Amino acid sequence: MDNYTPTIRDVDLTDPIQHAAIREQLEAKTITHVRHTNGRVWKTHTWLNKKSVPLNHADPPPAPSRIPFDKVESFGVLEDLEPAKVPAGHAERAHALLSASGASRWINCTPSARLEEQYPDSNSDAAAEGTAAHELAEYKLRQMQGLLGDAPKSEWHNEDMEDHTDAYADHVLAELTRARQTDPAAFLAIEERLDFSHIVPDGFGTGDALIVADGTLTVVDLKYGKGIEVSAQYNPQMRLYALGALAAYDTIYDIERVRMVIFQPRLGNISVDEVSVDALLMWAEEVVEPRAALAITGDGDLQAGEWCRFCRHAAQCPALANEMFSPVPVSSELTPTSPDPDTLTDDQIATIVAHAGELKKWLTKVEAHALAKATEGHTYPGLKLVEGRSVRKYTDEAEVAKVVQEAGEDPYKPREVLGVTAMTKLLGKKRFDELLKDHVHKPEGKPTLVPESDKRPALTMATAETMFTQIA
Repeated sequence: MDNYTPTIRDVDLTDPIQHAAIREQLEAKTITHVRHTNGRVWKTHTWLNKKSVPLNHADPPPAPSRIPFDKVESFGVLEDLEPAKVPAGHAERAHALLSASGASRWINCTPSARLEEQYPDSNSDAAAEGTAAHELAEYKLRQMQGLLGDAPKSEWHNEDMEDHTDAYADHVLAELTRARQTDPAAFLAIEERLDFSHIVPDGFGTGDALIVADGTLTVVDLKYGKGIEVSAQYNPQMRLYALGALAAYDTIYDIERVRMVIFQPRLGNISVDEVSVDALLMWAEEVVEPRAALAITGDGDLQAGEWCRFCRHAAQCPALANEMFSPVPVSSELTPTSPDPDTLTDDQIATIVAHAGELKKWLTKVEAHALAKATEGHTYPGLKLVEGRSVRKYTDEAEVAKVVQEAGEDPYKPREVLGVTAMTKLLGKKRFDELLKDHVHKPEGKPTLVPESDKRPALTMATAETMFTQIA
């Protein structure tokens, strides 16, 4: 090609030092193409294999997928290429019907994916904040790799997000550094689209960070939420990402094991699971494929469980309604009134308390769904739509303050110190700790009943038997 400019010739890629130097230039994209000894020029990936240069093209066979080191004539760049397309922002990326993020739901409850199709996606503040954090984290990782790009801008950016995304980027780079201690050819892929459609129909997702080194594939996923601590153990989303990454890289590398890492900085949670490739493929064949075949057509039975938490069909799901009401005895199906707690058995009380949190959330979802439908004209037996209670408001606060002051009174609230959360937001976490760490204490929490699976240690409460010595 006339527009190919060789910049590196006569390189010995079997030499570890030269190998590392070329790899760094590929990662930095200062070289983007390689010329074969037969004269053909090919675009490269941003890494090197142990014995060959992987090629980045979509040409069908007999076009090669890699060039052996002894067939490399030079590395260089192609001039006047079309500008590279900017990757889609996180918020604009497509989502699969059988998504990895929803896998725990459609694997356990196969009709759920099709049932959720009838509802619009919700654009919550938490989702917007998570998107902003992911875009900032991606930018920082690329900057650390020497890749140029514009810093993302968002109304959600604050000092805490800067700290948390710094921690994530540092962790990924630490994973990469550790991998290169045993395998100098280890490479990092950032925000890689992962295709697992060979297992799940139209299945794809995006891996936040992937590292391949020394027969091990590491998948790192940033979780910015702080409501629920997420575990990597037997996590279907992480396993599907791993299957997508295997499909991309196992033909190039001999991968034997997969490490899956969830990095959840706002909860201080780093969860790791590791599985052999054989065990992962067995799970895909025996669990995922048959469940995905049912889910894509909406077949199978509705199953309620912890996976219902974010299901858009939850408010109308009969299986979940049955799950929520089954522990609660009622006096009549027509007028369901709850019995006095003193009349319940210990088993009934334990079941109700264990379900209480989910029951409250589910009731809120049902009420919100019914109100939305009613405002569209739908009617429910025994219910009617009325104007809700409202509170009085000032028409002009400034004028109110003026009138009250003229009357000789103070119209303003007494000043008070900001709470810990608001003060942390005002100062930023680092400055808050510097200034106020010694002025903050955390009192003991009030006793609360939770399921036995909760990680917190059980309290031992004082009773008459434990406080007094029995007299023989």
